[in-house]
Amino acid sequence: MHTKIATTLIVGALLTPAAGFAAEKSMTHGAKEAVSDSAITTKIKAEFAKDKMVSAMHVKVDTDNKGVVTLSGNAKSKAEADHAVKLAHDTKGVTSVKNDIVIGDAGGKAMTHTDKTMTQSVKENVGDAVITTKIKAEFAKDKMVSAMHIKVDTDDKGVVTLSGNAKSKAESDQAVRIARDTKGVTSVKNDITVQAK
Repeated sequence: MHTKIATTLIVGALLTPAAGFAAEKSMTHGAKEAVSDSAITTKIKAEFAKDKMVSAMHVKVDTDNKGVVTLSGNAKSKAEADHAVKLAHDTKGVTSVKNDIVIGDAGGKAMTHTDKTMTQSVKENVGDAVITTKIKAEFAKDKMVSAMHIKVDTDDKGVVTLSGNAKSKAESDQAVRIARDTKGVTSVKNDITVQAK
């Protein structure tokens, strides 16, 4: 009887790390997929921001873990919507594009003063988001900088704050250089923590 219990305990002890490893591997895989999805979304948004035909402010991008991109929001014309689909489709990692873009403006009413103020605020926020998106896209392309570990935040004056972790001072310096070289950036604040070896 004691031998049977001992055997059960030993087998259980041997299987527990394997189960933990499988769960850890699954979590790591999930995190990689999430980063991959956001990297695709970031790349597409960066392309929209660079393109004069597509409004990065009105066309929304969502990517699932299979590389399927859903575009939604508004476009001024069918040509703009079609061009947005083409840009998304041509992005590395995209398997297919679902077009839920609505042609035409959202309302067509005359703007009140409050609407104008809100629109200005939205434009500023979009400007900040566009700068952040451009920097993240450059990080995703750069072999030296980890887009997963370095966070980017842009205020309404074009001041970029970098935070998170870097493996080396060289990686931190490269991240600052990329951010500084991005159009619309007025200055870069470096809050990146360089990990000790």
